[in-house]
Amino acid sequence: MNSPVIVVALVLACTFSSYAMSPEFKAAIDECKTEHSIESGQIKEAVEHKKLPETENGRCFMSCVMEKMGVIKDGKIDQERVLEINKMKFKNPESLEKANEVAKRCANVEGTDERCSLATEMVKCAMENALELKLEMPEE
Repeated sequence: MNSPVIVVALVLACTFSSYAMSPEFKAAIDECKTEHSIESGQIKEAVEHKKLPETENGRCFMSCVMEKMGVIKDGKIDQERVLEINKMKFKNPESLEKANEVAKRCANVEGTDERCSLATEMVKCAMENALELKLEMPEE
């Protein structure tokens, strides 16, 4: 098991890694890369360094992927979708319980005044809480 990480995202936080590069996830990344002029190298670097996007373009890319995956809907976090993703990703009951607790803690996160900030704030919350709860991502 690797250290507590919830990718960026994509995720990049729990959200993105939850899809383990499923065809749906790959399609969302490809569409959003094109929409927001993001290079694959930028995504790889963000994931490797567990770094949240600092630019509007990066934040909007992450937001785009989360919207396409159903994690963000109508400008809010879709808690049911997050729990559904957790159930697909975490097979160990203890890890699933921790992942669901992270989701609960981050369910009401709101974006800032910055464009596309909800995704970044959600991932930041998820990363902090996953670390606190010692949630480890399953090996793929």
